[in-house]
Amino acid sequence: GQQENSGWSSATSKPHMHDDRLKAKAKRALRRYFEKKRSPRFMLSLVILATGLVGFGLSYGLLKAGLTGMWLRYPLSVLGSYTVFLGLIRLWVEIEKRNIDPNDPEILEALKNDSAPESDYRKSKDSGWLDWLDIPSGIDGDGFFPILLIAAVIGLLALLISIIGAAPVLIAEVFIDVALASLLYRHLRVAANEHWLGTAIRKTWGYVLGASLLLSIAGFCLDQMAPGADSAGKAIRQILRRDA
Repeated sequence: GQQENSGWSSATSKPHMHDDRLKAKAKRALRRYFEKKRSPRFMLSLVILATGLVGFGLSYGLLKAGLTGMWLRYPLSVLGSYTVFLGLIRLWVEIEKRNIDPNDPEILEALKNDSAPESDYRKSKDSGWLDWLDIPSGIDGDGFFPILLIAAVIGLLALLISIIGAAPVLIAEVFIDVALASLLYRHLRVAANEHWLGTAIRKTWGYVLGASLLLSIAGFCLDQMAPGADSAGKAIRQILRRDA
């Protein structure tokens, strides 16, 4: 009713408020809603797991096709499975769209209490997903490849933790571009100016590029440490037998 929609209406009560500011406000409301009412990190973990299984299958297929170099096969598998990742994100958004109530008290309260300053919005808009990544410029001394391999593995774990931690932001960003066209438009009176796919790629390409680069480094190290091995498992077994 009229009372239920008052929260959304307050978001549009300022006639000179810019569309981007309105959408930033809605994104914050959705992010809080997903964090409190849904399980975005768990869902994104399932999406990443399914994507990883597809990537493993692609890597196996490329190996059977004759691509034995792990430094090239692993990043190609990541890039190939990225399309599956995007498709699963879209499916996840559709599931959330069917379950969400625009008049949920969490959303209405977040829209009423627009406490985040404009500087926070600019920071979230302009900061890159790879700002946290700090790769050393070089490694000297003995054991170059083992140290580089360990650094790549640690980097992959940090990247995985980073993207799972950012799940509420990711789902809110993609969700709003899908929902503005229907579910939220009647409340915000703001048209979507970006397709959901563009938003999903913009928010995740850094992670994919980082994972591809780190896997390429790890594959290169394994190629050098275990010549002739065409998979990580074989390389590790060869290294362990040699060091035994």
